[in-house]
Amino acid sequence: MDHRIDRAGSSGIPWRAWAAVGAAASVLWLAGCDLRRAPGDADLPGLVSGDAALEWRGMRSCADCDGIETVLVLERAGGTQRFELIETYLAMPDSARFADTGAWSLDGQAVRLYADDGAQRHYALLRGGRLQPGDAEGRAFSRREADLLLPAAGDAR
Repeated sequence: MDHRIDRAGSSGIPWRAWAAVGAAASVLWLAGCDLRRAPGDADLPGLVSGDAALEWRGMRSCADCDGIETVLVLERAGGTQRFELIETYLAMPDSARFADTGAWSLDGQAVRLYADDGAQRHYALLRGGRLQPGDAEGRAFSRREADLLLPAAGDAR
């Protein structure tokens, strides 16, 4: 009887192929791990310090309209942090526009909006300065990956 060791293992796939698959899976896992960014990155300096006005825009999904066109402006001036959020619900034949104003804060990777009427909203700060609706801890909501607000303009003063 011949008792040679089969280097391919019981599945018939060489061990080097398994090692390559494992390495590729590790690289892909690591690439997706840090989708959120640390505040203070060079692309949004006004978000962390200094007087500035930063703007985000996006089209969010809507269950009973064609979409929600969203514009968010965060302003910092003289130690005061204020926001203006304008949401336009697109529907035929009429659209409805809502505006909210209030104070904002940056808490780690969460942008928190405190409206003058007492309402609160939270956004997760992602790489590239993108904002995604999130929970009270600033974690992005799952299944809302398309609901992004993208940096539109910034004016560091």
